[in-house]
Amino acid sequence: MKSEKVIGLLMAVVLLCGCASKRQVTLRPTWQTAQATNCTATLAMDSMSYTVGCSMQVVRDSLIIISIRPMMPLEIARLEITPQEAVAIDKVNHQYTKVQLTKTTPIVPKIRWNDLQTFASGENAQKGDQVTLTYSYKGHPIRLNLTYGDLLYDGIENIKRLNVEKYKYIATFF
Repeated sequence: MKSEKVIGLLMAVVLLCGCASKRQVTLRPTWQTAQATNCTATLAMDSMSYTVGCSMQVVRDSLIIISIRPMMPLEIARLEITPQEAVAIDKVNHQYTKVQLTKTTPIVPKIRWNDLQTFASGENAQKGDQVTLTYSYKGHPIRLNLTYGDLLYDGIENIKRLNVEKYKYIATFF
């Protein structure tokens, strides 16, 4: 049951990221890869609150990896998002789930790839900037606060998806 909550919270992060509002700021020059490291994320739902360290890697228009690391360098969970689907991997319990982004529309009507990409890449942000995303699901308020750490553009190589064959697939409520 606990692993289902972890995966459910990871999927909530995807949903919240897709609902981000746009800010008017000067755009950075075009980048192909981006990395946001040493970030701190707090996910709050009702009276529960979880604060973890995380890092995000992005390959423009193709892949976003959000790595949950409560203690560096130990990765306990990962989100891998493409324009078509999101995969949440619980590395502690060796489980994963996936959802087609187009199938989330009954829950969150406007998940936009560009919003996810901007959020994960830290585009238009600087070290120390905070972003707060809020959403209500079935009357339960969900809030994600993210403080950006170090941001690096076009400096990362070999961003790879995790092979989920060694993990057990579990169905979610999506």
